[in-house]
Amino acid sequence: NTTNSSSSDECNLTDSFGFLIQFLLATIAFSILVLKRFREPKYERRSVMVWLLDVSKQAIGAGFIHVFNVLASQLIFSNQDPCSLYFVNMFIDMTIGLLILYGLISLSRYLLRNSSYAYLKSGEYGNPPQAKAWLAQCGIYLLIMIVQKLLVCPLVLIPFWTDFRNFLFSPLKGHGKLEVVVVMLIVPLFVNAFMFWVQDNILMRRRSRAPSSHIEARVNLLEAEQVELREVLTPN
Repeated sequence: NTTNSSSSDECNLTDSFGFLIQFLLATIAFSILVLKRFREPKYERRSVMVWLLDVSKQAIGAGFIHVFNVLASQLIFSNQDPCSLYFVNMFIDMTIGLLILYGLISLSRYLLRNSSYAYLKSGEYGNPPQAKAWLAQCGIYLLIMIVQKLLVCPLVLIPFWTDFRNFLFSPLKGHGKLEVVVVMLIVPLFVNAFMFWVQDNILMRRRSRAPSSHIEARVNLLEAEQVELREVLTPN
């Protein structure tokens, strides 16, 4: 009984309760992207198929980062509190990691700007969308996520984070399930909302809006042509 009580008081990201919380987090993350799609201006809104292709790329990248953080926190640093380690990994990913991600995606777009393979450009899948375009872009995005993670991973080892974790999570010590809920659901609810929104904006293909002045000029021209046509057809 003492052993069971002790284990229940410790954070565990990979037990049944931890997986349940992670499933809830994934559901909320998907809902955020659905909400974002319906908030996009109509001239910029993607078709359902293109949106699903964009979202699936982001899901694969986010899934890789999430699984890496969980395994690193729970297994690699097994002698430390996994919840606080996961929080630090997530905090670094959403700050420095997000800047690195933006820089790497911008670099890839710069290198591919003159490529004859249009399907390598993020958000360009062809008409109709082609599987090879999605696979190629997934491969590029996953490679970018791996490079980003390799660059930020050593930052977790900075001694400052140990004191930071101990201070921040000391009130939750002995409440393992509460720790899981905080780092896997409550904090990511806001963090992922921001990260997914930003990453989706980075990954999607931008559709330019025609300036209203051009639209008005075209309408005026059509109206003038209609007037001239009526004058020609109307008998004197």
